[in-house]
Amino acid sequence: MPDTIMNDALYRDYDGPVGKLLTIGDANCFKFVDWPDYPEQYGLGTEHVPALIRMACDLDLHLGDAEAPEIWAPVHARRALAQLRAVEAIEPLLEFTKIDLDDDAVAQEFSTVFGMIGPAAIAPIAAFLSDRTVTWMAASIASGRLAEIVKHHPGCRDECVGVLTRVLERAADTDPTANGFMISSLIDLTAVEAIDTIREAFRLDVVDISIAGDLEDVEIDLGCREHRTRPRPHYGFMSGQSWSNKFPSDLALGDIDDAPRHRKIGRNEPCPCGSGKKYKKCCLE
Repeated sequence: MPDTIMNDALYRDYDGPVGKLLTIGDANCFKFVDWPDYPEQYGLGTEHVPALIRMACDLDLHLGDAEAPEIWAPVHARRALAQLRAVEAIEPLLEFTKIDLDDDAVAQEFSTVFGMIGPAAIAPIAAFLSDRTVTWMAASIASGRLAEIVKHHPGCRDECVGVLTRVLERAADTDPTANGFMISSLIDLTAVEAIDTIREAFRLDVVDISIAGDLEDVEIDLGCREHRTRPRPHYGFMSGQSWSNKFPSDLALGDIDDAPRHRKIGRNEPCPCGSGKKYKKCCLE
């Protein structure tokens, strides 16, 4: 009976076409190509955007009964917002990334959502990244979305590289893990023009090398050098743990020697999952 009351309350809160998203459940469509056409199939339009934003950021739904279909509703709401190119969803979704849900799926789908919304998301992301109180996890999600936008809109590349470079110029005042993700996004954008800023961040020793490697790795990825001149460092990646359980943000790089050691998988190496694809085009994404 309590479950019935809770569900009834949800249906009253999200009525009409938006309420239909509460019943879909796990649609087994994690690949973008498998997404249904939400506006067409469920009758969603721009008038439903405010309710969809509320659903996409509804913590009660995110943290609800794992067996109930409505726990999937925020996923469907985000996809619908992406297909509606809902610019007004950008800032609420960015704010939502500040909440540590320890949910890799949220971070993964935000890439596609922001990429579909397009260039209008760049300025809000830039403003978001300029906030030095933003956690490394939220910063990593936001920076990765810039690279995704460029995939959909190549003409925005220089603008996105500029945003990431300007953020990295403040590396000394930014979490080392966030800096690592900024550099990773710059690598994705083949931003050779940012190499001086990247080198300065490494010189200041404020880059978590478990993200994109050390400076020599980055220079190789960007085509600035052909091979290493020094032995590979201990990267400190802790296998089997989520990013939120990785190193604390205030842990100095020199303190990672006690962490388990694993060889860094090169971005251009075959993916260890056995797919036959390069790591950067498979599990790294």
